[in-house]
Amino acid sequence: MDVKKAALTVLSIAWKIVVIAVVIMGIYRLGGMAFDYGHSVFQEKAMDPEPGRTITVTVEDKFSTTDIAKMLQEKGLVEDWKLFVIQVQLSKYAKTLKPGTYTLTTAMKPREMMAVMSGEEQETEE
Repeated sequence: MDVKKAALTVLSIAWKIVVIAVVIMGIYRLGGMAFDYGHSVFQEKAMDPEPGRTITVTVEDKFSTTDIAKMLQEKGLVEDWKLFVIQVQLSKYAKTLKPGTYTLTTAMKPREMMAVMSGEEQETEE
């Protein structure tokens, strides 16, 4: 009887150690992924080196930030539309993107695209 009780105690302790190890590994992985995503929000990069490809986009009045971000990803101007939405929300351009037709390049960083679409920067014509 005591051997059975001792074996159950050892198994119980081993099970708790395994569960704690899995939880710690999960937290570590999630933390790393969160750090990488957060780093991407503030370390903007262009899709292509200069001069990049020139792409014309039309932002309609009814477009939300998410619609704009998805369109930019489809056209190859940004890598991840969700990341672009977060970048817009954390920038000074959160409420200033305007409808219109814009000439953007794949060499532009997301913040530069936001500036053009908010009317802050003049579009560059080549």
